[in-house]
Amino acid sequence: MFLTKSYVKKLTINENSKILDVINNLNYSGKKVVLVNNKNRNFLGIINDGDIRRAIGRGLTSKSSIKNIINKKPYCIKAVSEIHNKDSYRALKSYDYIPVVNNKKILGLYLKNNEHKYVKKYNETVVIMGGGFGKRLGKLTKKCPKALLTFKNKPLLEYLIEHIKNNGFYNILISVFFLKEKIKSFIKKKNFFSIKINFLEEKNPLGTIGSIKLIKKISNNFIVINCDVISKINFYEILNFHKKKKSFLTIGVKNFQYKNPYGVVQSKNNKFISLEEKPSINFNINAGIYVFNKRVISIVKNSNIKNIEELIDVLKKKNFSLNTFPIFEDWIDFGQNASRLKVYNSSL
Repeated sequence: MFLTKSYVKKLTINENSKILDVINNLNYSGKKVVLVNNKNRNFLGIINDGDIRRAIGRGLTSKSSIKNIINKKPYCIKAVSEIHNKDSYRALKSYDYIPVVNNKKILGLYLKNNEHKYVKKYNETVVIMGGGFGKRLGKLTKKCPKALLTFKNKPLLEYLIEHIKNNGFYNILISVFFLKEKIKSFIKKKNFFSIKINFLEEKNPLGTIGSIKLIKKISNNFIVINCDVISKINFYEILNFHKKKKSFLTIGVKNFQYKNPYGVVQSKNNKFISLEEKPSINFNINAGIYVFNKRVISIVKNSNIKNIEELIDVLKKKNFSLNTFPIFEDWIDFGQNASRLKVYNSSL
């Protein structure tokens, strides 16, 4: 895929930018890379999503400068026509992106097309939490489990399973309780070839995480996702991050920006200090995507834990290794977006 000069402008930032600027750009574009210009608008280098994750892992924050994390020597070509020569063609297979730069000016960007890339198979299990009532969605889930609510005429559960398979994972557990027979029937009728799907059947509501205590046998590390969260996250990347960090729990987080609609006045003892007009607040939210070490199952069982907040609190007090994994890919929490689902589920 080739991105033209005009499009690449959207992916380009200044060297004096902060890490938050890169995160916002990655979230907006979904391209996993930004290009950096210096103060003279000359090409300086690139920053990818992996660079940001490593920077945050080293203790840098969203307010830190990007100057020390820029890759100033990426593989580049000088003209669009060069991509057709043997060296550039081989490079395109090795690199996910190749900037086209001539006289220090950005002319475009080549992105590797991964649509037909061979996907390695992984043994780790993915657990889909589908047992909830979906109360936040109101009438939509009165007769339909939230996992089977449709978006663009496809059930959320189907999106999840297809994305899991496209990422190379073929072992799936689905927790079920509310209207569970409808979910089981859907899986049986759909017949997802080559994917092994089993169920964790809750006899009573077990909260947002309690159903994992029903797991009898599982991989040393496993992924857990909420059934109402759809994203383009690469599950292998968060799993690999989890393993490298030797983490007990890795929490997927999404940067969220809230723009205050009011001017904020700072004062002390009624004496005016400053006025900031409509400031933005940035923070990371729980994205509903996790990787656990399998030892967590006995902790949930022995402590009778039902909700993820309670589990995280217990693990923190016990000094287990907890890490966060920034998600820059497209991400939607439909549990908080009932209006988007109503369009496709108006008959419910």
